[in-house]
Amino acid sequence: MLVRRILATALALSGVVWAGAGSLSPAAAAPAAAVRTVRVGAGPGTPVVSGGRLFVANSGDGSVSVIDRATLAVIKVIQVGPNPSTPLASADRVYVPITGDSRLAVIDAVTLDVLTDIPVGPGPGTPTLAGAGSVLVVPNAQGNSVTLVDAATGTVTSTVPVGLHPGTPVAGTGDQYQSFINEVYVPNEGSGTVSIVDVVKASVVTTVAVGAQPQEPAVSPALSGSALVYVSNKGSGTTTVFKQGTGQVLGQITTQFGPVHPGLNVDGRLVYIPNSESGTVSVFDADAQAVVRTLRVGRNPGAATESADGSLVFVPNSGGATLSVIDAARGQVAAIVRVGPHPTRPSVAGSTLYVSSATRGTVTVVDLALRLWPSAPRFVRAGSGSGSAVVAWRRPLASGRARILKYYVWASNGRTCVTTRTSCRFGNLRRGSRVSFEVRAVSRLAAGNAAFTRTVTVR
Repeated sequence: MLVRRILATALALSGVVWAGAGSLSPAAAAPAAAVRTVRVGAGPGTPVVSGGRLFVANSGDGSVSVIDRATLAVIKVIQVGPNPSTPLASADRVYVPITGDSRLAVIDAVTLDVLTDIPVGPGPGTPTLAGAGSVLVVPNAQGNSVTLVDAATGTVTSTVPVGLHPGTPVAGTGDQYQSFINEVYVPNEGSGTVSIVDVVKASVVTTVAVGAQPQEPAVSPALSGSALVYVSNKGSGTTTVFKQGTGQVLGQITTQFGPVHPGLNVDGRLVYIPNSESGTVSVFDADAQAVVRTLRVGRNPGAATESADGSLVFVPNSGGATLSVIDAARGQVAAIVRVGPHPTRPSVAGSTLYVSSATRGTVTVVDLALRLWPSAPRFVRAGSGSGSAVVAWRRPLASGRARILKYYVWASNGRTCVTTRTSCRFGNLRRGSRVSFEVRAVSRLAAGNAAFTRTVTVR
C-alpha cells in the first residue's frame, strides 16, 4: 500500500500518469498529454453524457453546466435549484434530482431548456430507467420510497414504500432464458436490505436481507449466462450475491473494509469490488466462487464504472487526485491517471473519460486513445547475496514520446528503489526470506509497463 502511495504521490507532483502491469490497448491508454480540464460550477458531481454534450450537476451553486464534447467549451449554465445531484441522461432528456426541493428537473438535451419539474419524494437521488426505458424510478432517501414516473409523459404513476434511506436503484437485465427488465433493485442503506420493485405492478415483490449500509447494486451483463445481483455492504465488509427475479441469496463475498459499488467484466465472470477504507479492489471470480486477488489502488477508492465493452474498470481514488484503470480481463491495475482532487465516479463515452473534481470545480477529460509511455524494461533478473539482492535490467525498446528519466523498482516486501541506472541493490534483507521485484521505466510523461523478476531466496 505504502509503495503505491509513494509512487502515486511522486507521479502526481511531476504530472506523470502511471501505467501498471500488462499493456493497455491503443483504445485504453491514458498519457498525461491527453488530459485536459474544464472549469464548471461548485461541487460538481458525476458527469453524464447525452449525444455530443456533457451535463454536470453542481450541488454547490444549484446549476447544471453543459459542455460541448467536441470543443470542451461550456455552452450553457442552467439554474435548476438547491443541491442538484447526479442526473440521468437519455437520448433527448436529462433528469436532474433537486434534493433541496423534492423534485426532478427535466432538461431538453437538444434545446437545453428546462421543460418541466416533476414532484417526487423528499431527498431524491439519481434515478434510473426500467421497463425498457418506459418507467423512471426515483429514490427518495428521506421519504423511504421510490417514485415511478411515466417516461413518455412525465406523469407520476405511483409511489412505492421501500426500506430506510433508499439509494441509487439499478434495473434488472436477465439471461438467455428470462428477462428482468421490469425489476428494479433498490438498496436501503438504513435497513440493510434490497427491495425488488416490479415497475409494472408498482409494488415490492420481495425484500432481500443483505448487510449493513448496502450500496448501489451491480447486475450481470445481459445474456452473460447468469442473472445475478451484487450488493456491496459498506458497513459489513461483504458483498451479497443474489438471483434476479427470486432474490435468492447465493452467498456473501468477504472483502476488505468499506466495499462500495462494484464493476464487472464483459461476461460477468470477474467482479471488481472497491474497498473504500482499505485502498484496494477485491477481484471475485464467479467461476471459482472466491476472491482470487486483491489489487492495490489509491486512497479511498469509490464506486467503479465499466467501459462500454466491459474491458476496463475505472475506480476513482477520492482520498487523493487519481483514478485507477483496471484491465478487466487480466485482473491487473493497468494505469493510474492523475485527475483533480477528490474525484467523483467517472463517466465513459467511447475512448473518452470524464471525471469531476468535487472540491476544485472542474471536470478532467482524459483521451484514452493515445499511447506515450515506455515499454517494459528487458531481461529483468534478480540474484541474491549475503543478506542482499541485486536487480538488473536493460533499457526498454521504446521510450514512448519522451526520454526515460529514471526507473522505479519495488520489492514484494515493500522496499523501493528509484535510480537512473539499470540496476539496484537491496541490502539488509532477512536471510532465508523470499522476495521478487517489479521494474518500470519513467519518462516525463508516464511510468511504463512493468517487468517482473522470479522469486529469489536471500542467502
